[in-house]
Amino acid sequence: MENFVNALVSGLISGSLYAAMALGLTIIYGVSRVFNFGHGVIAVIGAYFTWYLLSNFGVPFLLATLLSMAFMALFGWLLYRFTINPLLKKPNWEFSTVLFMLGAGILLENVVLQIFGPRVKSIPLLAEGALKVAFIQINWHEILLIVIVLVAILALSLFFKYTRTGQAMRAVAQSVPGAQVVGINIEQIFGMTFALAFVVTGFSGILLGTKYYLNPHIGWEWMVKGFVIVTFGGLGSTSGAVVAALILGLVEAVATLYLGAIWVWPIWFVLFLIVLLLRPQGILGGRA
Repeated sequence: MENFVNALVSGLISGSLYAAMALGLTIIYGVSRVFNFGHGVIAVIGAYFTWYLLSNFGVPFLLATLLSMAFMALFGWLLYRFTINPLLKKPNWEFSTVLFMLGAGILLENVVLQIFGPRVKSIPLLAEGALKVAFIQINWHEILLIVIVLVAILALSLFFKYTRTGQAMRAVAQSVPGAQVVGINIEQIFGMTFALAFVVTGFSGILLGTKYYLNPHIGWEWMVKGFVIVTFGGLGSTSGAVVAALILGLVEAVATLYLGAIWVWPIWFVLFLIVLLLRPQGILGGRA
């Protein structure tokens, strides 16, 4: 019983991090219908940028995170402005953007490898020590991660609900022609969407880097997990991504406890395929 409860706690922690990671993918697809197959590498770049500032310049963690997020916002906007935007104006843009983002992900992975080398890196913990309640033990670092993810999800929710830019993004997600009719600049909103999604993705990479080791190739594992989560939850649904991430995080923890880590991926994909067969739009697709 003790091991089971601790596994559930571990699953909630992993699920919260996966939720943060999947949100960037969901935001881009939900608004622009561009599927970012370089998503995992973007998270890795955010994590490595923060690690570089921390380890080479001694920048405080908060400042390093803010600088990294600013860099990711600029990177996302530039990528959209000079590559994705021209592709969206061509025939078969859905296919060409997928191929471009996949190729860009492979290129960026190798750039990270050349700059930082193949050795693993780690971002320092946010806090030391642990909290123990009865037989449940959780590190203060992990508690902070959960709190940060919850605050980030709440902030995103408020942004989409109450700000003019967030409302414009929701309008574009619902109908591009309808948004154009009411005077929304689609290209401007798409650019802001890419900037926001890259910020969220880079931020999730920073959080993941404090819990797991970093290497230039880990982004593809994060990409596959993000793809399963957003499809499981419903493409374009932020609430679906969060729910799916928590479910799959719990499944991962319980499967690891009783069957071993080698069974995590097969079980994830069995659940993924079952959902696709029974509810192709995802568990919350079409609602959010």
